[in-house]
This record gives sequence, structure tokens and C-alpha cells, in this order.
Amino acid sequence: MRMPPGYSDMVDGEEAVLELEKAVYGLKQSGAVFFNAMDSHLRAKGFKPTLGDPCLFRRVQQDGSEILVCVYVDDITYACVDQATADGFLSEMRERFEIEDGEGAPIEWLLGMAITQDLKNGTVRMNMEMAITKLAGAVLSPEEKRKAEGVDTPMVACGLQKQSSRTVPKEEFDYLSVVGSLLHIANCVRCDVAYAVGVLARHAAHPGQSHVRAAKRVLMYLYRTRDLGITYSRDVSKSKKELVMFERGEHPLNNSLNNLQVFSDSDYAADETKRSTTGIVIMLNGGPVAWTSTLGKTVATSTCEAEVNAAVIASKEAIHFQRLLFDLSLAEENEPLTIQEDNAACIAQAKSGLSHVRNAKHYQVKLRFLQQLVVDKQIKFEYCPTDEQLADFFTKPLEGKKFITFRDAILGPR
Repeated sequence: MRMPPGYSDMVDGEEAVLELEKAVYGLKQSGAVFFNAMDSHLRAKGFKPTLGDPCLFRRVQQDGSEILVCVYVDDITYACVDQATADGFLSEMRERFEIEDGEGAPIEWLLGMAITQDLKNGTVRMNMEMAITKLAGAVLSPEEKRKAEGVDTPMVACGLQKQSSRTVPKEEFDYLSVVGSLLHIANCVRCDVAYAVGVLARHAAHPGQSHVRAAKRVLMYLYRTRDLGITYSRDVSKSKKELVMFERGEHPLNNSLNNLQVFSDSDYAADETKRSTTGIVIMLNGGPVAWTSTLGKTVATSTCEAEVNAAVIASKEAIHFQRLLFDLSLAEENEPLTIQEDNAACIAQAKSGLSHVRNAKHYQVKLRFLQQLVVDKQIKFEYCPTDEQLADFFTKPLEGKKFITFRDAILGPR
């Protein structure tokens, strides 16, 4: 930190040391300090954070309408019923923070995502076409862009082998930077490349030519499908949000509109470390609101154990979202979550209590967690066939036709 103009670096013959009395932009604690200031101001104005997400604030107006405020450091997205309410909220925020004229208009961009709202038809669409195009322009050659027209999937079925050393220098291909950009795109909107990008991230320390080709293939696929995005639709015919969780597939009678669904699955020992990959996608109002494709921390010794591990993660996510919907008065707190599962051993162990604990000594803590949720009637298990499995999308590379089928089910057809 340099001395400000007019001050000397030396005081009484010794080098001066400055003490910073408040956070400034760029320090690691500045985001937390700013959020504390935002939190205090919103609470003073009658907003209350939800238990499900402390960054989501809610206030009920005197006329019964609501204002919802979502805070991401210094980016604020808010929802209200009319322009007068919006103007009043902005006036309250200007009492503490500097907000320029023109800010607070209907949202068009957020963290690199283009947001399109159609209030008449009740749809909200998000896409990252501009970010994908910019990244492709920096990484892909004109010839690779032309070849992208023939890329239907982000990853081929054959896996990538780990290397003991880096064979592609950073100057030739900045692998970490490209994978980091792909992670942002996969985490924000393009869940269809979540598994492929997760695999690329496993080789970040020692990338080789095969990893560079794989990274370019993901980007070529994204460039070809850059207009793809997520569309959420309201269903005015339903006033109640039904919370259903599926381990293996979507219920045939569920149309995925205005219903919160959690799909969860796990492969078995497909990685070269013999760890299993867990995939989860949470659907609401016709589109995904959260997803993950994660390599397990430990080695599962059976398909049942892998499915139990996935069911535990899915249960935690579903309970969290149930709590969030309850805070927003959109769900009943005592409604049990339905997990549809195709693994008979997993269902039996979750339902049968102590009689199965001895058979699962090495993962009994996770199993007991599931069993307690069943006893408390927070979740229930039902058998479901394996034909309908959206979470399979996040656990392994799929061939073209099956991949497109699942992609269209999650993101909608192009």
C-alpha cells in the first residue's frame, strides 16, 4: 500500500506503517463487510432473510404484496408487483448506498447471463451466448469453429488419462483459464456440460494434448449450441408447489411445471480412482435451478453404497429447497419428500432400520441419516424403473441420441 499524496514514506527517520481502519474494494474481507452493511440496512427497512438462504430477503407490504431481494455482494436483484413499489424500494436503498439514475430497471444482464422476461406469457429465460461467443473467439481457430457444426455432444465416451507432468505449456494453451471460464458457464446456465467440465477440472495440474482437445471439444459444442438457455414458466393453473424428489426418474404424471423435483443418481467406480460420480439436478417451473456433477471423496464398494451416498446428498438439497419454499409461503413444511429409487438394496436399507446397519458398517452414518429422515417422515422411498433418469446426464458421457434426449428434457429443445 503506497502513501497517499502529501505524506512521506519516512517518519522520524523510520519507515512509516499505515493502519487501515475500514475495508476498501479489493480486499478479501471487503465482500463480507459490504454484505454486513447491506444486511443491516435491509433489516432496518423491515426485510427478513430466509432461513433457506440468508442472501434472499423478503418483506410483506401493508397491502399484502411482497418484495423479494436477492443479494450477491454488491449486485442486487429484486422482485415486486408494480413500478410504484419498485420506486419506493430504490428510494430506501439510496438512503444508504449510491445508486445511479437508470439503475434498478428490469434486469437484462446478471454475472454474464442475459435475462429475458416476458411477464405477459409468464416466462423468464437465461442464456450465455455472448460469453460463449467471446470465449470461442479467443480459443478456437476459424477452422475449429467450422468443425463445431458437427459436434453434437461435449464429450466422447472414452475417458481421459491422467499425466504425471504437464506436456502443454501455458504459453501454448492456458488450460486453467479456459477450464475456469467453462466452469462459470456450466455453473450459471449450461448444465449440459457440467459432467464434461468436471472431468476436465480433474486434469488441471498436468494437462496434455488429449486434455486440450477435450477442452476445445466442449467449447466447440457450446459454440454450436450457444443459443441454448434455461426457460422458466409459470403455471397459473396450480397454486400449490408439490415437492417431489426422484432418485431415478421423473414421474409420468408430473409435467415439471411449478413442481420442485430433485433428480439424483450415481455411477459406480467409473473413474480410474474407482470413485463414483454423483449427479443431481433440481427442476422448478420447467427448468433446472441447481445441479451438480461431483466425483465422490471416498470409494464406494457397491452400487448400493454409491446410491446411498447420492440419496444423502439429494435429501440434503431437497430439504434445503423445501425450507426455502416454506419461507416464501410456497410449500407446506410437513410435506414429505418422495424419493423414487430403482436400487432395491438402497430402499431396503433406508426403510428397514437397525436390521441393515451391520451390513453397512463402512457407511452406516450416512445410512442412519437416511433412516432418521424416513422415521421423521421427511422423506419416503418409492420404487421407480430406470427408463426415466435425468441425473444420468451428470454421471457419465452419453452417446448422441440419449444425450440430446436428456438435454431437451432439462433445457428444452433448440
